[in-house]
Formats: sequence, C-alpha cells, structure tokens
Amino acid sequence: MRAPAFSKNKQQFGNDDAFSRSVEIVVTPLIFAGGGWMLDRWLNTGPWMAAAFGTVAFLVKIAAEWYRYTGRMTGIEEEMASSRPTNSRGLDHMEEVDDHLPTGVTLEERAVE
Repeated sequence: MRAPAFSKNKQQFGNDDAFSRSVEIVVTPLIFAGGGWMLDRWLNTGPWMAAAFGTVAFLVKIAAEWYRYTGRMTGIEEEMASSRPTNSRGLDHMEEVDDHLPTGVTLEERAVE
C-alpha cells in the first residue's frame, strides 16, 4: 500500500489498484501457462500442462480476489454499523415537529356551490 503522503487522491488510487489487480488476473495465468508449455515441450506431453497450469492459476487469482473483496466489504460494513445512531428511530435527538398551519389556511371544508 502507498504511503499517506503519496495517496493524495483516493479515487485515483482506487483506479490504480483496480487496474493492477485486473492485469494480475490476466498476466499470472499467462505466466503459468507459459511455464506449463515449456514443461510440455520438455516432457513431450502436448498442451495439457499448459492448460492445467493456466486454469489453476486463473482460478486461484479469482478466489484470492473474492476473499480480498469480501474481507474489505466486511470491514466497511462493520465501520458503517459502528457509526450508526444507537436509538431505535435512528435519530440521536428528538425531532421537533412544526404542526402549525400557515397563515390563512384552515382545515374546514368548503361548501361546493
């Protein structure tokens, strides 16, 4: 994570972090598939190890992102719950209701002519 002095714009940091994660999701399986392809050539086994390594790397990256996301959302939800007002109406202070009618307004029904 960046030092606080460098993270002046949190929106930009979020975009930068999302871009780097999306690149990781794509590049990591490609690297593993490349390693599997080299192992396939060395063992003369066809494309099976490349497909297996690439698939496993992709699934592991998706699972890691899922757990990272749920952990982050749980922390945000707990933070939001702790900052909520505590009384049952959701208000810290009683509301004052102004139930006076404006000048010239009555509740009497008008006669229909």
